Amino acid sequence: MKKLLPSIIYLTSIVFFVLGLTHPIMATDTLFGLKRESIFLVSSIEYFFDKGDWFVGSILLFFTLIFPILKYLFLGTQLLNFRFPNKGPLITALELINKWAMLDVFVVALIIINMKFDSVLIVTTLKAGTTYFALSVLLLMVCSFIISKSINPSPTLAVKMATDS
Repeated sequence: MKKLLPSIIYLTSIVFFVLGLTHPIMATDTLFGLKRESIFLVSSIEYFFDKGDWFVGSILLFFTLIFPILKYLFLGTQLLNFRFPNKGPLITALELINKWAMLDVFVVALIIINMKFDSVLIVTTLKAGTTYFALSVLLLMVCSFIISKSINPSPTLAVKMATDS
C-alpha cells in the first residue's frame, strides 16, 4: 500500500514524458502566416547538432532525454522491490541522477531555443509538449522525493517513531 501513491505518480509521469516527446514544444509562425512549423523536443536537439552546436545539443540530449530515462529506470527498479533498501549502488546512482536531472535545465534549453528561433518576422509560441514535459519532470521529482523519504526517513520522524513504541 505504501508503494501505491509513488507508483501512480511514476506511471503518470511516464505518460506525460511520452506526451512531451510526441507533442510539439513550440510553434513558429511568420509575421504574415506564410510558414508555420512545429518544433518537437527531439527536433530541437537535432537542430543544434545540425548547426554544429555540439555542446548545446549534447546538454539538451543528456539533461532532457538520457538522464530522465535513466531516472525512470532507477525509480522503476526501486518501485519493483518489495522493500526500499537504504543503501546500495542503485540508491547511490539514483541520488546522483536526482542532482542532475533538473527542471531548470529544461527551462534554460527552452530559452536558448526561443532565442535561436525568434526574430522580428518569426513569432514563437509554447505548445502542449512543453507543459507535458514539465509535468513529467515535476511528477518524477515528487516520486523520487517520496521514495527517498521512504528509504531515509527524517531523524525527527525516526526518533518520534522510536519513542512511540
